[in-house]
Formats: sequence, structure tokens, C-alpha cells
Amino acid sequence: MTQKRMTIADIARLANTSTATVSHFLNGKFEKMSEQTRQRIERIVDETGYSPNAHAQGLVSKSSGVIAILIEDNTNTWAGQLVRGVERVAHEGGYLTVVCDTHFDPKVERSYVEKMLSLGVDGFVIQPTNHYRSLNERLTRAGKPVVFYDFSLVDLSSTWVKTDLYGGVYDAVSACMERGYDACMVLAADINGARTRSERLRGVSDALAERGVSAETVRIDHETPSVAELRHHFEYRIDPSRRTLVFCPHQWALARVVRALDTLRHLMPDHIGLLGLNNTEWTEITEPTVSTIVEPVEREGEIACSLLIERMRDPDAAPRQQMLSCETRWLSSTL
Repeated sequence: MTQKRMTIADIARLANTSTATVSHFLNGKFEKMSEQTRQRIERIVDETGYSPNAHAQGLVSKSSGVIAILIEDNTNTWAGQLVRGVERVAHEGGYLTVVCDTHFDPKVERSYVEKMLSLGVDGFVIQPTNHYRSLNERLTRAGKPVVFYDFSLVDLSSTWVKTDLYGGVYDAVSACMERGYDACMVLAADINGARTRSERLRGVSDALAERGVSAETVRIDHETPSVAELRHHFEYRIDPSRRTLVFCPHQWALARVVRALDTLRHLMPDHIGLLGLNNTEWTEITEPTVSTIVEPVEREGEIACSLLIERMRDPDAAPRQQMLSCETRWLSSTL
């Protein structure tokens, strides 16, 4: 025979208290009861194995206490830093988080949004695909607050936070040119379908154009060229009589570039400079250490969640936007 599911009323009866007090206990509002009552309810809950019906609780409180984080790739350090920032603020605000990896796929993104809406999450923090506008319209119609991050558009009708990749790249490359580099080789991935890659490439292009320097572009993706192919290209295309800056604006490719330059390390930083993006967890232990443009990713997550909580508390609040500055961590791979 199937055992009858315990209810909050059953817990209140066994603990000799009211259902309101049990509800306060389940929501962590221990200041509304004595320590003796709290311990008694906790013992009954443990003994009975009671678990509250989250859907029913949401219907009563009109809040699930859950925030959905949509991220395009949850397998790298950047994602971990971002999620850590969101979760720190969420937990301080009394919210739990659910992380959804959309794999850069708008269809997966939309399916996660619909599933999270059906589960009644309180709000969304989303790294959007290029289908941002339809996504924003859907959540607006559903009456759910959303904050976008790692955003590429300048849209004043929605709330978002992003890092200034254009400015960070422009400033760092300009500084390298001022330090004496007079040639540049850029490892560039395809910008189609990627929101922020074009910002980085515009930053380096504008910085070089102002100084009359043209760049050689080497196409790169997650698989090609290999370390051996890159090494061959560097050895035959870099002129040791000039000072060449090698710039890799993709953190997933920087380790490959470092390995490919190992035969030319004796030319760094006087004749070859290397500038990357992020990867602060390992760039200090290479030889030479690698200068990188650093995004304040964890801070971006904190601000995104803070803005979301503000919108959840005041649905009529005007949209807000925030741009965060990057900084360059200068190490021994550049002059």
C-alpha cells in the first residue's frame, strides 16, 4: 500500500504547533519561533522524511525562490567565474540557482526558457544567443524579469551588464604599439554567430589603424590549426628584424598559441610579444609569463544578479545597463 504523503498540517500536529509556524521554519524564518519550537519541528521533519511540495509553496507565496542562469558554455573557467558571482549574490538574497547550458543553440536556449517558465522560476540571468530580441519579448509577455550579460547590443530597452571588450583590446594593443612593437599578427576566429568577437577585432583594428600598422590575420577555430601548424606559421612568417605583437583574443586558443611559440621563446619579448585574453589561472606559471586583457567576469555575475533582484522586487523599475572596464595584466611576454 502506498504511504500517505505527509502534509504541512501533519507536521504541525506532530510538533504541537501551527501550520504558519511550520511554514516559517520551512522558509528559514527562524526568528519567528523559539529555539525549542525550531528544534521540535526539525526533529519531526527528520523523523518523517517530510519534503515540502515546491509547486504548492510557489502557488501560495507566488515565488519559487529560484533564479535560472542560462549560459552558452558551462565547461570553461570564464563560465565558472560568472556563475560564482551570480550565486554569491543570489544566495545572499535568499535565492537558489539553476544553471542551464545552452550550447550556443537558440533552440536549446528557448526550450530551457520554456521549461524554467513552466517550473515558475522567479527570474532569469541570460547570456543570450543572437535570438536575443525574440527571447526578451517572450519573457516580457510572461511577466518574468530578466537581466542579460556578456551582451553585444546597445539596447536601452532591456537590462544588461557587459564588459567593454572593445575598449580593453584597444587600450592594450595601443600600449603595445607605444612600447615599440611595429607589426601585429592576430589569431582571429570566425565572427559569424558570435556576439562579442567582432568587438575585440574592431578594438585591435582601430588601435593599429591609428598608428598606420596593418595586421596579418591567422584564422583559428577550436580544432585548427594544430600546434604544429601554428608553430610552422610563426617560424616562417614572423620577421625577427621587426618587433611583432602576436595577439590571441580567444581564451580557448591561448594555450595552443603559447605551445606553438615555444621554439621562438628566446625572441620574447624584445622581438615577439604575446598578448592574450583572460586565462589568469595559468598565465603566471608559463615561461615567459603571458600578458592578458582581463575581464571582471565574477563582478559581472554579481552585478547581473543584483540587477535581477532589483527588478524582481520592483517590476516597474526602468531598464538599467552597466558597462565594466577591463584591465591588462602586464607580464613578461610583452615589453
